[in-house]
Amino acid sequence: MAKINNLAYDYTAYDLDENNLPKPEIKHKRNLKLQPKAAFAMKFTILGFISLALLCSIVFGQVELSEVYSEQSILSEELAKLKDENLSLESELESKTGLTQIEEYAEKNLGLQKLDKSQIEYVEVENDSVAEVVETEDDNIFVSVTKWFKSVLEYFGA
Repeated sequence: MAKINNLAYDYTAYDLDENNLPKPEIKHKRNLKLQPKAAFAMKFTILGFISLALLCSIVFGQVELSEVYSEQSILSEELAKLKDENLSLESELESKTGLTQIEEYAEKNLGLQKLDKSQIEYVEVENDSVAEVVETEDDNIFVSVTKWFKSVLEYFGA
């Protein structure tokens, strides 16, 4: 401590030499540095966990991939089965809607027969066959107003 000169008080009895002060003892100083063997074990453990995690992710990926392949093979087999069934249904439909089947149904069930040449009649039509629209005359005022209104709408394209 620095010497204080004060006449009212005498501090000389309390003056201590700073070099003679007892130093506090440090019982245990924590060493944050790991021992070389412990550091190696820690690195080896972390590396083991990382490699185990990678191995698990690879195995999981392979399992998922095999599930997808098995599902694909099942769906492929189902598709082939459905294509075969579709082909058989198309051939069955073709056989039922064939011309011979229709003719047989018409003759047996409906009693229809094919036309002979003697049953065919030809009709002659005039050369100038033109159809003419004959308008009926309505004397009603409402009908004429309705026609006029329709013609106006037709003119404007409504």
